[in-house]
Amino acid sequence: MYKMKNEHRKIGSELELFSLSDYASGMVSWYPKGYAIYRKVEAYLREIQEQYHYREIRSPILANSQLWDKSGHLEKFRDDMFLLQNDGQEQALKPMNCPFHIEMFNQLCQSYRELPLRLSEFGLCHRNEASGALNGLLRLRSFNQDDGHVFCREHQIQSELMSFVEMLYRVYDKFGFDADSIEVSISLRANNKAGSEDAWDRAEQYLQDGLKQLNIPFKLLPNEGAFYAPKVEFALKDSLGRQWQCGTFQLDFVLAQRMDATFINEESKSEYPVILHRAVLGSLERFIAILLEHYQGRLPLWLNPNAISILPISDSHIAQANVVCNRLKSLGYMVSLDKSQDSVGYKLRQHFKHKGLYCLIIGDEEVEQAKVTVRQKKSNAKMSLKDFINILEAA
Repeated sequence: MYKMKNEHRKIGSELELFSLSDYASGMVSWYPKGYAIYRKVEAYLREIQEQYHYREIRSPILANSQLWDKSGHLEKFRDDMFLLQNDGQEQALKPMNCPFHIEMFNQLCQSYRELPLRLSEFGLCHRNEASGALNGLLRLRSFNQDDGHVFCREHQIQSELMSFVEMLYRVYDKFGFDADSIEVSISLRANNKAGSEDAWDRAEQYLQDGLKQLNIPFKLLPNEGAFYAPKVEFALKDSLGRQWQCGTFQLDFVLAQRMDATFINEESKSEYPVILHRAVLGSLERFIAILLEHYQGRLPLWLNPNAISILPISDSHIAQANVVCNRLKSLGYMVSLDKSQDSVGYKLRQHFKHKGLYCLIIGDEEVEQAKVTVRQKKSNAKMSLKDFINILEAA
């Protein structure tokens, strides 16, 4: 069914992570272990964004088409939107979060003293992709973005770009992608752009100057920008040498004017904010697909739903196995306890077949000595639980 041995749909099926139903084309059903991965990714991003002073919000998934007309999305993307009629009015499932975030800015920020305002959302978006374009988690009709918008003034652009890039590189490193595996480009003005040539000149120059200041090499991509803004794109190279465009940073002088978003400046006059549209991973579903293929299913310890299996040899060892299991779970590790009557050899084979990392065997000797036998794919050692935890913390 799948052409590639480590294709993420094959891995997802074998490890019981998710499925893609024929009854919900382009949408994903997460199983417990897959959703555990999803929640770990989301929780880590939430923690990092809080450190960088983002305020998390939640916006509706449905809005009157007048909102999308005002923002310009209806004109540009109507054929790619899910439209419906309700109460005699046309409504649309949101294809992106920007208009709602701009509306919230108008409520949350009145003065220049409150800038920059950083808003983030794990926003559920819908796009009516052609059925032939759908590709597992890589291309869906319903997906969640780690979306964010920074509202600031022009003199704050460079510091916000620097802060975002610092955060992005930290996140990518956490997932196993170092700086050498990241390729950066700037998508320049599109032919169907909105806004003046002067605004685009300034926006493109800010992005180029900012990356030069950070000593980050980049290439220019003519005609690839969004209709309202040029953008920096961050592409990751995976273990198979393929590139995946994930993070983006767009510098927008257009949408605030289109949507009448203003604040009061130090001269008591209305001023339009600059809007910085940014995403670190893009679609969470797509990024998880990339991770599954990059690691060939054997995810790092902190992300792996099959990371640690505890194998009591007989029923008399289950009580001690529960103590070990609860201790590891209290530290945030994903642990399973196999109480089945299958042989230890069979349990070990199943654990490593499902891309697990550690098996802890508990029998008579382990109970008597207050130790565990730690099995990895190619090693075997008996140690105290404390020593095993030290190994995990150093991983």
